[in-house]
Amino acid sequence: MMITLFRTDSRGASHYYTLHDRQGHLFSSFSFTVSWGKKLSLSREKAYQFDSEPEMNEKIREILKMKLKDGYRVLYSYFRPHELEDMRPSLRKHAVR
Repeated sequence: MMITLFRTDSRGASHYYTLHDRQGHLFSSFSFTVSWGKKLSLSREKAYQFDSEPEMNEKIREILKMKLKDGYRVLYSYFRPHELEDMRPSLRKHAVR
C-alpha cells in the first residue's frame, strides 16, 4: 500500500503526506510509515507498529480521514488486492484531477 496526499497552502507552497508499508519492521509484522514535508525527498518520517492488522488498518483510516478533512487531496495511491477496500471510494473522491 502506498498513498501520497498533497495540498497547497495559502502562500502557494506544496505539502506532501505519504503512507506506505514498503518496509517491514523488525519488531512487528504489522507496520506502516508516514512521511511528510514540503519536498518528498526531504521529509520527516514516523513508523507505526501494531499487534494486529485490524489495529493497523484503523490507524490508517484515522490518519486518512484527518488529512482529507484538513484539505489534502490524493495525488497517488496503490493497493494490493483486498487492502483497505472500504477507503478506496473516498480516496477516489478526493483525488487530484
